Amino acid sequence: MEIRAIYPFKFYTRLTLPQLTGLYALSLKELLEGLKTACDSIVYYHTHHYLIQHHYIVPDSPNDFAYWITHRLGENLLGEEIASINMFDCDTMMDYKNKLIKTISGFISKNTRTRRVEMNERFNFMKAVTFVMSTGKEAFTLREFYEILKNITVFSIYYHFFESHYRLSSGLDDFSIWIKDQLKLPELSDKISKLDPYSMTMDNLTEQIIEYVEKYL
Repeated sequence: MEIRAIYPFKFYTRLTLPQLTGLYALSLKELLEGLKTACDSIVYYHTHHYLIQHHYIVPDSPNDFAYWITHRLGENLLGEEIASINMFDCDTMMDYKNKLIKTISGFISKNTRTRRVEMNERFNFMKAVTFVMSTGKEAFTLREFYEILKNITVFSIYYHFFESHYRLSSGLDDFSIWIKDQLKLPELSDKISKLDPYSMTMDNLTEQIIEYVEKYL
C-alpha cells in the first residue's frame, strides 16, 4: 500500500531579477574589497544565475568571479582555484564568501602586481531580487510527486534544490526532507540529498531525481 503524506509537498517556483548595485571592480584588490562588503544576495547572484540561464550545459567557469578573474584579469591559476571551491560544502553564503575572500587574499599576498582593466571590462556587482510563487501543484504520494516532477519547470527544481540549501542552512533540499519525513523513505531521501548539483546541468539533475524516484514506485 502506497504511503500517503500527512502534509503534501507543495511545488513553488521562483523568478529572479538582476539589480545593479552601482559597485564595480577594475582590479583584483577592488574585487576583494567589494566581496568583503557584499551581501548574500550579491554573492548568490554571481554564483547561481548561470545555472538557470544555461540549464542544459555545464559552463567552463562555474561562477562570475572565476570567469572574470580568468578571462578579464588573465589570472588562470587563481580562476581555477576559485572555480574549484565546492559550494555544496558550504551551508551558508557567508561560508562561501569567506572562502572566496581567503583564496583571493592569499593570492594577492603572493602576487603584488596584478592587471587593472578598463571600464568596459569591469566587474559589475549585481544583486539577486527573488520572487517566490506557488505553482498550485501538490503531491501526497510518491506517484503524485513523480508525475509532477516529470512536467515541472527547471525554475521549480532550482528553488527546491538550490535555494533550500541556503534557506534551511542544513545542507538538505526540500525534496529529501519531505520524502524522509512524510513518506518514510530514508534511502531515497539520502540518494537525492547526495546529488551534487554543481557538477551537472539542471536538466541532468532533474532527470537523475526522476530516475531515483521512479525506482521506488
